Amino acid sequence: MVSMLGSALQVLALVLAAVAAVVLVAGVKLRRERLVNAGYLLVFAVALLLTGCIALILACMFTEDYSIAYVVSNYPATDSPLKPLYLVSAVWAGRQGSLLLWTWLISLYGAAVAWRRMRATDDLSSVALGVTEVVVALFAATLVLSESNNPFLPTAAEYLNADGSLVAPMGGMNPLLMHWAMILHPPATFIGYAGATLPFAYALAALICGDTSSRWVELSDRIAVFAFIFLTVGMALGAVWAYVVLGWGGFWAWDAVENASLFSWLAAVALVHSFTMYRKRGCFKRWSMLAATATFIFVVLGTFITRSGLVQSVHAFAEDPVSTYFFLGIMIAAALSFLALLVYRNGMIDDADEIESIASKSGSYFLTNLVCLVGACLVAYLTVSSALPTWMPLGGQAVPAGAYNAVARPMTALFGLLMAVCPLLGWRRTDKAAFARNFRVPALVGAVAFAVLMAFFALRLVPDYEGIMAAGGDAAEALAEQGPPWYYFALTVVSFLAAAMLLATSSYLLGRGVRGRMRGHGEGAARAVVNLFRRSPAQAGGYLAHLGCAVALIGLVGSGMYVHEQTVDLPTEVGASAQVGDYVIVYRDSEEYFDAADNDVMTVLLEVGRAGAGDGEGVAGTAMSADDQWLADVETSMRVSAATRQQTLDASVTSFPLEDLFIAFQGVNADGTLSISVKINPLIMFTWVGAGICIAGIALAFLPRRATPLLAADERAGGAAATARAGASHAAAGMDAASGEGEGVRG
Repeated sequence: MVSMLGSALQVLALVLAAVAAVVLVAGVKLRRERLVNAGYLLVFAVALLLTGCIALILACMFTEDYSIAYVVSNYPATDSPLKPLYLVSAVWAGRQGSLLLWTWLISLYGAAVAWRRMRATDDLSSVALGVTEVVVALFAATLVLSESNNPFLPTAAEYLNADGSLVAPMGGMNPLLMHWAMILHPPATFIGYAGATLPFAYALAALICGDTSSRWVELSDRIAVFAFIFLTVGMALGAVWAYVVLGWGGFWAWDAVENASLFSWLAAVALVHSFTMYRKRGCFKRWSMLAATATFIFVVLGTFITRSGLVQSVHAFAEDPVSTYFFLGIMIAAALSFLALLVYRNGMIDDADEIESIASKSGSYFLTNLVCLVGACLVAYLTVSSALPTWMPLGGQAVPAGAYNAVARPMTALFGLLMAVCPLLGWRRTDKAAFARNFRVPALVGAVAFAVLMAFFALRLVPDYEGIMAAGGDAAEALAEQGPPWYYFALTVVSFLAAAMLLATSSYLLGRGVRGRMRGHGEGAARAVVNLFRRSPAQAGGYLAHLGCAVALIGLVGSGMYVHEQTVDLPTEVGASAQVGDYVIVYRDSEEYFDAADNDVMTVLLEVGRAGAGDGEGVAGTAMSADDQWLADVETSMRVSAATRQQTLDASVTSFPLEDLFIAFQGVNADGTLSISVKINPLIMFTWVGAGICIAGIALAFLPRRATPLLAADERAGGAAATARAGASHAAAGMDAASGEGEGVRG
């Protein structure tokens, strides 16, 4: 019953989405108000139908209804206090549910736009909704036409008892997904992915309607920023999950699906910056349309990689021909439609995109877009290179993580320098005297910050590098692959210089804004800060986001380039110890047991101390030597799933201001000793703090701001037109009551 109902809802959503697309575009082109009104209603209907699909799966999870196979495969068999949240996250835990979630979210974006524009029902929004519904229909078709994508396939009768329970335990949610970060990471990412549809739809609508004013940007700008917030949050949460759950001690491995989120994010950076120029200066019109289309295509490419089997990945699903052809078709259709319409309307787009000087804000925005889109294309190409023909560069070859790092690190450093200088430049040309005057304070502050970073580099990172190389092994080989020491150190210095200058510039500009309000409005410091973000949220939020990028860059240098890693074998004797860097790891106890879900769990209790820093007396109740300083007790474990026999490593992370100590139990060796992986990650806290500041800045930039005169006038005109139509409608209703032909009112 549930299977039939869910499948019927999906089919109906597919049909109505296709009808809505046709009706909306036809209504605009034929100037038929009734068709446009019907199209808006169909947009709401599609969103409701897909909401019903999500609700059905959610209900099946909470009631343990195993009549659909998706529940069998993704039900979280755990006694964790977070189980109610895992039941919710089970909706998107598998390939079918995640695709349904994405389709549903796109439909919700469409419904939100339809609700917002009901009063005006302007041509741009109506056509944009038509394009959006085409995308919804294509996504829904992948659910309906592919059995491997359909979340409502029934469970085979032989697996169910008469009362609906399972004959034997089977399937279930992947244990790696039972973590708080994975409750939030997928929906955040998909909210960002789904949001990329609307700017693309508005870009096509502008070209279809021949409206090259900034109206389409004003209508989609906040959606783009909203999606960008969640793309950033999704990447950050994914990094946290990888760091604490996967048990390898890092947060970015250049996996294909990680790369998919990165190149989508880079394209979104170009989109947000292009919209800023279009909105403020009336330029970057082609850039904005290109960035909107590229972001959408990159987002679809990400799911194409995940679902086609094109590239091997720990995140990827099994190969599905329907997904392969549909998503490939969506990308090709989007690119060709954009190019054809751009050529057709090219004469209507003025030449305001011309850049007078590269040493200007316009020039730096151009370079920002160029770096982001070229970087996105490069990452995408390297990601799919293993599936390309051998006659193409790197075709048929899997690109190792070291190659990505060799390209990404210098590009990131140069990008940081560009971000630091850009806000101090003039819009069209930069006056040298004015730039020198504005740059004095940031240069001084940046020099102080740079000196501090250089001291840390010389006293801590250089010895770490030398220690890693002296120890040899895989870590030393990986460092050697990145180039000679002089190059590696030079790259570190340039990266720290970029971070210091970006930190100084962003802080200076925020401080200047606060001082300006204090002097001009007589406000206190706290009130001036609040009002700065209230009155100028986009600008102040942008500076705060840049400041967060500076802090994160410091963390990326330390935690990405100078990680000290070592695997030690500890005997199961109380007091047995091993030294890693400045730390000593001491065995205290271990236990093996079966939990409530019959999973095999082995837990190891360790003590962590600072080697040689003890007071000679020791700490009562510990197994640590009196010569070492006790710091913390840590617990790490390995869990083997009863249903899938999959291993899950529960690592321990002990955080200090300037580094993390990461410890993961990896199993019992043949001689009975315990294999313990230890990593020291310098400055990693800066990565997390910087990401948080960056997200806060983007979110503050999303705060409500006054509508532009063009958009405000459009809203007023829409309201007046609706009022006039309402009067006419009431009069017509009186005359046509006998025949029942009275016409409804838009919105």
